[in-house]
Amino acid sequence: MTGQANEREPRAGARQARSEQYLDNDLKGQRRWYSTRASAYKTRAQACSFAVIVAGAATSFLQVLPAGWLPASPANWVPVATAAFGALVVLLEGWQRISRYNETWPSYRAASERMKREQRLYVNGAGAYRGTEEEEAYLRFVEAVEAIIAEEQKLYWQGRPDEVSTKTPPNPA
Repeated sequence: MTGQANEREPRAGARQARSEQYLDNDLKGQRRWYSTRASAYKTRAQACSFAVIVAGAATSFLQVLPAGWLPASPANWVPVATAAFGALVVLLEGWQRISRYNETWPSYRAASERMKREQRLYVNGAGAYRGTEEEEAYLRFVEAVEAIIAEEQKLYWQGRPDEVSTKTPPNPA
């Protein structure tokens, strides 16, 4: 058993180094980019949603606030404040619709996690990499990672048909 573990460690180490070289150098840190962007988009989506909730609650609260609690006459500033909170809700919801943080971060996270899984399978010689020659295993790994990226890009553009140009490029002939 220990002979088998010692035999596997050098191969796993070489595969680890080769997979990191591919992910970090060839893809310029693509997996890290997906992971970082997923975290940032999730944070932004949650912040926008929380701000909408706070502004909506403040709008309702200001409308029913007893007049004795107000520092000035409600006629002066309550309509302005509720209008401002209402505008804030509309702007935040509009921005969320444009930026699509809630739609994008899960697909980025999934792509990052699938790349991590594929790297673990490759490094450990499991799954599609079991019993394959080194070069064949590496080519399968590259193809699998490229398929993950292509699928994520397809999903990204699938929900954005108005952002993709349908024109064919001019023929340079």
